[in-house]
This record gives sequence, structure tokens and C-alpha cells, in this order.
Amino acid sequence: MKTRKYSPLVMKVMGDILAVLASWFLAGYLRFYVIPEGRVASFGLFVQLSVVVVAIYIFFLSRNNLYEEELEHSWRKETSTIFKSILQAFLLLVVMLYFLFSDKVSRIAIVMHFGFVLIFMVAERTYISSYIKKAYKKGKYTRSILLVGFGEKLSEYEKALHSRRTQGINIVGQYDGDGKQIAECKQLAYTSLALAVKVTKPDLVVIGYPGKEFDRQEAMVAQGLDLLEEKVVLLPSLPESYIGTRISDFRWIPLLHLNAADIGFFQRIVKRLFDILVSCFGLVLLSPLLIAIAFIIKISSPGPVIYRQKRVTKDARVFTMYKFRSMRSDILEDTEHWTEENDPRVTKIGRIIRKTSLDEFPQLFNVIGGSMSLIGPRPERPELVEKFNNEIPGYRMRHRAKAGLSGWAQVNGWRGNTSLERRIEFDLYYIRNWSFFFDMKIVLFTFFRGFVNENAY
Repeated sequence: MKTRKYSPLVMKVMGDILAVLASWFLAGYLRFYVIPEGRVASFGLFVQLSVVVVAIYIFFLSRNNLYEEELEHSWRKETSTIFKSILQAFLLLVVMLYFLFSDKVSRIAIVMHFGFVLIFMVAERTYISSYIKKAYKKGKYTRSILLVGFGEKLSEYEKALHSRRTQGINIVGQYDGDGKQIAECKQLAYTSLALAVKVTKPDLVVIGYPGKEFDRQEAMVAQGLDLLEEKVVLLPSLPESYIGTRISDFRWIPLLHLNAADIGFFQRIVKRLFDILVSCFGLVLLSPLLIAIAFIIKISSPGPVIYRQKRVTKDARVFTMYKFRSMRSDILEDTEHWTEENDPRVTKIGRIIRKTSLDEFPQLFNVIGGSMSLIGPRPERPELVEKFNNEIPGYRMRHRAKAGLSGWAQVNGWRGNTSLERRIEFDLYYIRNWSFFFDMKIVLFTFFRGFVNENAY
């Protein structure tokens, strides 16, 4: 990265340090000088520990790539990563203070610090991001990109650079386009990639070719490896669902692990405990609502309150899934198609509970029973699974994870009668990139945009 680009990085580092110190000293001040029975003598130790505290936070913030320059800024993504980093730093801090300082550091002050640092750092990062966006409009801190090659992937990349959340980008041209111009990019004709880079001075070089142009791409990658001051990335001709796929080697032979997406033993225990605790809490909290829905269904139309249906979960096991009945019981179910808009089988109350996803809440019993998880690919009917297995490559991989009450595809709008291919891509992305914090992110998104959806009929 060029020297002129360091300013945003310096602002972020200094802002984070100030946020940590402000939250640490504020918590100490309140505990030792404001809250009754605070021990003033301990504040000196609190001050001495501030350097260690800052070092711990900076370490985790850096480890989680919060100091990496990204082309696209997502407030939600940055905030979730900040929360993850703060939680990691806080847990390490608690363990360190417990074993090294015992009762010398106030526990109340530590807890207050956790709340303050989260608020201060999110506010500080939001302000810095706003400042940088305004600077982009004035032509400051702009990042220049050189496109190398041609083809669908590179064209998609160029379009993505003009999305609403991507700002401060200047495409300096397209090199080795072979007469296939991408959008309105300036065509560059130089004898080598190094010369094109020397003239255009990009901050990032992006190489992309169609799959059939492998030899040409390989030759250009070789030139890209010789560039010392610019970052170079390659757009491989792979589906989106391959994001997160593990790469290893066997005797220096690269191996792409297509279906290696298993969750570790400890992670499975954590996920299962989270499922049970949250589901039990949810059932207790929602019990008045669930009883009310059951009563309305019972008096509004003849038939059972709970609808049972066979679905497929992890390892292609078939289980019985529970839902509030939302359809008339005197019309046979169409097992070959999803429910469509204005479906005559759906009752009046059913239309409401389907639109708001209230009909899904009985699946909390499935989660407690172990056939489902709170987060995972939505389960499908066996007859449709058999059909999709034969028609869609990679569909079976969805069953490497337990079926979920909510999922990454659902919170991104891919539910109901929408593109099955896109839904699978999002499901596979979730499976390959699973983490506990990813689950937390989906839980949060579920509350904001996962319950009510225009495609839920």
C-alpha cells in the first residue's frame, strides 16, 4: 500500500486506542470515585494496567482484520467484528486479572469497561467511516484499481465496484483485454504488466480470465508475482459457494477440499448448548403468544393445531418437523411444489402467521430434540430433496449441517418461491464458513429482517 494511504489506518488505530483508554479510565473513575465504597487506592493499579489493556485490544482488533483496507465498507460487518474482538479481549483480560491480580482489580469496573468500550469503539469507528466517505467525495484517500484480463468474473467484479457501499474507487484501466472491453474501462496497451503498473500506479491489481484461458491467466499471474509495491488478487473461475473452501497441499500439489466443512467437536458442543438454552428460554418467553396462536387456529378452521411434515436434516436423515397449521386440512398437499402467492390452501390466519414466520416457532421443540439447530440450511421435503439431488450439483452438501430454524439464505431474502440456486449458494457459504459468531450474526439479522419477508406466502 502506498504511503499516502496510511492516514485512514492511523486514524483507526489512534481512534481505537482512545476508545479503549476512555472506557477503561471512565469505568475506573466511576468505580473508585463515584460509586460508594470504592477503594481509591486501587485506581493506581488501574492506571498501570492501561498499557496492557490497550495492547490486548489492539492485538485482537488486528487479528480480526479490522486494520485491513477493504473496498466495501459494511457497518454491520464491522460492528459484528468489533463485538467479536472486544469479547475476545475482554475474556482474556478477565482470565489474566483473575490469575495474576486476584481481588486487587474491581470486577464492577471491569464489567462497566466492557459496556463502555463497546459503545465508544462502535461510535468512534462509525465517525471515522463517515469522515472517510466524505473525504472520498473530495478526492482524498481514493484507491486506484487496474483490471487485467477479461471475461464474466472480471465484468461482475467491475459492476460490484460501483455498488452503493463501495466508494473512493478509481479504475485506471483494463490491461490485456483482448478486445473485450469491460464497461467503459480505458484500454491499456503496454508490452508488460510491470510497465502498465508503472504508468498507472494502481493500489490494487485484479487479474481475471475465463476458465478456458488458463494458460493466458497463468502467464499473467507470473507477471503479477513480480510486482513488489502493489497488492495483486486473482478472480478464480469458481462459483460463489466455494468461498471458504479450504486449500492444502500434498507433496506440494495444491488440493481444494470441496466438501470439507465439518464443525469441530468442541464447536459442536458449544452450538448444541446454545441451541438448547436459547430454545428453552424462547419457549418460556413466547408461551403466551404460542398458546394464543394455537387457540386462534383451533377456532378459525377445522383440523389439528400442529402440522407435522417429513423433512431432511444432517446426513440426509428424515425427521418430523412441527409447524403451526396454516393450510386447510380438507385440501390435499402438493408435495412437488412450494406454496405460491394467493395459494387457495392457505387459511386467513395462516396467511398472517406465514408472512410473519410465526408458524415456524413449534420447531423450537425440534431444536431441543436435536433434529434441528437454531441456525442452518432450511430443511426440505424428502421428495424435493431427491429431485434436487439429481438436478443441482452440490445440493447434497447442504446435509453436512443440521437443518436450521433460520439460516444465512433466509436472512438475505432467499426463501419461499425464489431462486433455488442462489439459496444453495448461501447455504454452502454458511456451511463452509461456520463460526459461533457467524451464528450470532444470523440470529441478530433474523430479528431485523428474517421474520417478515415478501416471499413468505
